[in-house]
Amino acid sequence: MALNKSESKARLEELKKILNYHNYRYYVLDDPQISDAEYDRLLKELDALEKAFPEWITQDSPTQRVGGEPLKNFENFTHPFKMYSLANALVESEFLDFYQKITKEQSGGGLFNSISFSCEHKFDGLAIELIYEDGKLAHASTRGNGEIGELITTNAKTIKSIPLRLNEGFPSFLAVYGEVLMFREEFLRLNQEREEAGEPLFANPRNAAAGSIRQLDPKITAERKLKFYAYGVKTSADDKVFGSIPSHYEKMDFLKRLGFPVSKNAMRSGRLEEILSYHKKWEENRDSLPYEIDGVVIKVDSIALQEELGFDAKAPKWAIAWKFKPARAQTKLEDIIFTVGRQGTITPNAVFQMVSLSGASISRATLHNFDEVERLDVRIGDTIEVERSGEVIPKVVRVIVEKRPSNAVKKDPPESCPVCGERVFREEGLSAYRCLNASCPAVVKGKMRHFVSRNAFNIEGLGEEIISRFFELGYLKSFADIFRLKEKQDELIELDRFGEKSVQKLLSAIEKAKKIDYWCFINALGLDYVGEETSRALADRFLPLAKLLEAKEPDLLTVGGVGEVVAKSIDAFFQNEENRGLIDNLLESGVEIIYPEKKIVISSKISGKKIVFTGKAEGFSRDEFGELVRKYGGIPAENVSKNVDYLVVGENPGSKLDKAKELGIKILSDKEFQEMLQ
Repeated sequence: MALNKSESKARLEELKKILNYHNYRYYVLDDPQISDAEYDRLLKELDALEKAFPEWITQDSPTQRVGGEPLKNFENFTHPFKMYSLANALVESEFLDFYQKITKEQSGGGLFNSISFSCEHKFDGLAIELIYEDGKLAHASTRGNGEIGELITTNAKTIKSIPLRLNEGFPSFLAVYGEVLMFREEFLRLNQEREEAGEPLFANPRNAAAGSIRQLDPKITAERKLKFYAYGVKTSADDKVFGSIPSHYEKMDFLKRLGFPVSKNAMRSGRLEEILSYHKKWEENRDSLPYEIDGVVIKVDSIALQEELGFDAKAPKWAIAWKFKPARAQTKLEDIIFTVGRQGTITPNAVFQMVSLSGASISRATLHNFDEVERLDVRIGDTIEVERSGEVIPKVVRVIVEKRPSNAVKKDPPESCPVCGERVFREEGLSAYRCLNASCPAVVKGKMRHFVSRNAFNIEGLGEEIISRFFELGYLKSFADIFRLKEKQDELIELDRFGEKSVQKLLSAIEKAKKIDYWCFINALGLDYVGEETSRALADRFLPLAKLLEAKEPDLLTVGGVGEVVAKSIDAFFQNEENRGLIDNLLESGVEIIYPEKKIVISSKISGKKIVFTGKAEGFSRDEFGELVRKYGGIPAENVSKNVDYLVVGENPGSKLDKAKELGIKILSDKEFQEMLQ
C-alpha cells in the first residue's frame, strides 16, 4: 500500500535512524546485526523516498556519502585549535627520557609510578580534523601546517566510518582528530587495478590514503574504501559534556559511544614494564593488523596533568610517538638483473624470495649501481637482509656472509645492453654503465614514461604498460605521436582491455595536457643531468623558449646549480637538429607553453641558501617543500653535497642524514625549518 506524505516523511526519518544505527554497529562496534544485502535494501528504500521528496534530503543522510560534483580546488580552513604534531622517540632510551622527565616532575624528584599513561597505535595514515556543530558534521580538513589546512568536507562524507550525525549526548561544538587509513587489502586491490590500467602504483597505504582523500572528484574518494579512527578531541571552554571527563582514555570511550571508531588495541597503565611490553608486542605483531602502524603513541592520561604540562612550539609535552625499528627480514638472493633507464643508465637489481615487510610483499630491490654491488659483495645464492627504508623503499642492508653457499655466483657488470645488445660505456670516474643507443627500446620507453609523468605533461592513464603496448604496436615512436593518438581512436577501441569509454578518457587527458607550464615542458624533454629544479631555474632565466634554444654554455653557466658538465649537456641537446625537430613537432601538434608570471620572493633567513629535504613532514609534501624554499628565496636541491647549507629532516629520514653528518652540514627539523620562514 502506498504511503501518504506524512507517512513517507516518518518512514524516511525512521530509515535514517536505522541505517545510522547499523553503520555504528558495523564500523564502531565491529558487530553487524544485519547482512550487507539487507542494509543495501534499506538504503535503496531511503534513496527512493528522497528522490520522491527531494526537499527532505539532509546532509546527514546516509545517501549523501556517494560524493558530489568534482571540485575546482580545495579551500583553506583555519583550525579552531592548533593541530600539533608529536615528538618522536626512535629508540627505547629516548622514550625513557620522556617517561622519567614526567614522572620526576610529578613526584618532586624521585621516580613515581602512579601516573597513568594511555597507549594506542600510531596509525600510518593522514591526520584530519572533523568539526561537529549541534551533532552534525560541518567541516573536515587536513592538518596542513597545523594552523591552516585544506577543506575536504565533501570527501570526508564519503568515508562510512565518519559519522555524519552523532549519537545522543553530544556537545554543541566538537572538534575530533584522527587518521584516515587505507587497509592493506584495499591497497593491494587498488594497486592491482592501477597496474592493469598501466597507471603508476602507490608506494604504500599511507600515500594511497592521502592521495584518495585529496581527490578533486569525491566519487573517486568514495570508491577507495577509506577508514577513519579518532584519537583526540577538543570542545569549547564552557563545554559540560567532555569538560567533566578526567582522562584521555575515558574521552576516547565517550567518542566511541557518540559513533566514532577508536583504537581497539588501546591500553591504560601506570606501570613502566607494561608500557614497554605494549610497544614490544605491537612491534613484533604489527603485520597481524589489517592496517599499517609505524609505532605506538604514549600520552599522559590525566587531562588536568596534560594541561599542567602544556605544549612547546612543536608538540605537546605530555605525549610521544615511540617509533618501531625499520622492518627487516632475511631472504635468499635468487638473481641480479639489469634494467635500463631513460638516460641509458644500467641499474643492477636484487631479485629474492618474497618476504613480507610492514604489510608489503617484496621480492625486488634496487642495488643502485655496480659500486654498491662491490661494496656489499653480494652474490647470487647469498642470504641477504632486506629492509624497508623509511617504511617505503626496499633496500638490501647486508649479506649474511656466514650463510654463503660454496656455489654463490658473483655477477659482473654487463658488456652489452641487456635490452638492445649494443656495447655499454662507463665514463671515467663515474659508477654508472650506460647504453648510448638512442633507439634502444628501454631508453625510448623510459623517456616516454618521463614525458607523461606528473611534473612533465602529467597525462593520467598513459602508464608504463600502455606505453609499452603502444610502442610495440608502432603507435608511439616519438613524443609528438602521443598527441596524434586521436587519429587512431577506432583502432584503440578494438584493442584488448580497451573500450570506447577508456579510450575517450585517455584522449581527453591527452588533450588537456597540451597546455603545459614552461618548466614542466623543459623537464619533459628529459635532458641529461636536468631534473625538476634545474628545469625551473632554466624557465626563470630564459623566457621564452626561443631564448633557451639559443643559449650557449657561458649563458647557461649563469644559472644557479648549472655547472660545466650540465651546461655542455644542455647546449649539445638544443644544438642537435633531431632534438630541435622534436620540439617543433610538439608545438605543431598543438602543445601550448604557459609562461610563468613574475613570482614574489620573500626575503628570509634561507635566502640564497641551498637546502635538501629528507623523510616526510606533516606541514608540507616533497613538492610543497621546493615551492616553500623558492618562495622564501632559497634554492631547493635533491642531493646532499658540500655545497648544501641545510638538510631538513622529517620522519623516517634516509641515507641523506648520514651523509650530511659526515659533511658537517647543519641539520634542521621540519619544524625548525618552518620557524626560519617566519
